[in-house]
Amino acid sequence: MINTVAKIELGLAAVALVMAIGVAVAFDDPGGFVLLFGVCVAVALSGLALTGSGFADRASRDGATNDALQMVSLGRSQVPKASPWPLAGAVALGLVGLGLAFGSPLVIVGVLCAFLAAAGWLSQAWREDPSFTHPEGARISSRLLSPVGLPIMAVGLIAVIVVSISRVLLAVPRVGSIAIAFGSAVLLLVVFFALSTRPNLPRNSLIFLSGFAVVAIVSAGSVSAAAGYRTFDHLATGPAPIGVVAHSTAFNTKTITVVSGQLATINFKNLDPIYHNIAVYSSSGTPYWDGEPIRAKKISYVHAFDLPPGTYTFRCDFHPTSMIGTFVVQAAPASVATAP
Repeated sequence: MINTVAKIELGLAAVALVMAIGVAVAFDDPGGFVLLFGVCVAVALSGLALTGSGFADRASRDGATNDALQMVSLGRSQVPKASPWPLAGAVALGLVGLGLAFGSPLVIVGVLCAFLAAAGWLSQAWREDPSFTHPEGARISSRLLSPVGLPIMAVGLIAVIVVSISRVLLAVPRVGSIAIAFGSAVLLLVVFFALSTRPNLPRNSLIFLSGFAVVAIVSAGSVSAAAGYRTFDHLATGPAPIGVVAHSTAFNTKTITVVSGQLATINFKNLDPIYHNIAVYSSSGTPYWDGEPIRAKKISYVHAFDLPPGTYTFRCDFHPTSMIGTFVVQAAPASVATAP
């Protein structure tokens, strides 16, 4: 017989397993996968041990203990109401699944949504429990939810929305970002005006509209972040940007030339679904600089290579034998003196 404690532990084991898979796929972290998988196995074994122990759930009755649970017939007014939280949980799991395919941002969003759905689901189950009383709920709300929970939720929601919209604006061209920002502001004004003119709008409708809007904004921000950001023009007087493309585990160029001490911009685009980067080494293998690794997107490396003029090596740290080239550092031109 699976008692309540065993059910909880087996559920936690399932959550740990999902998180372990997410860490392994989205973050490529073997250590985190092993840790979470170990937690999953330990909790699952504990739940199986409780299941096989024979302990059954008990509830006290009239001050006595160790009495079996009784079947109680409920009236229509006591039947649990329909809950939107199972649907929210399914959406959260769907986001986790999409994140495993498209990148880590969606995995993070899905996990956060899953925690929110679980909290809302438990809250509804607690309110519908026969032992729940409205004075008790009002006391907990006034002492915990209002002064602590609502500010934290508000700040977190604002941060999520701001970050998500900023990812969208950074991913589209400059003119498109201005149009999207203006359209979003106008849309918010229209929606809030429409809501203010309908004071009797059902609470469930507001919850559905709010949840749909948050999921849409977060999904758009996550997809935009995974697609990469647009290239920004730097108002620098240095050399022109250098373009490097990684495709089929190979660089499209074998030589990169920069000027010693001057700011250089390397626009690196990775077309492969695996991690690549650009790093600079001496001929003997001494590391001088390494760029941030990326996977299936583009990035701009901006760095002043303050190295003595000469020939060095650039390569991908993940594929040092197949992705390698010559990195040339030229001497800075001498300043031209003007006659008085």
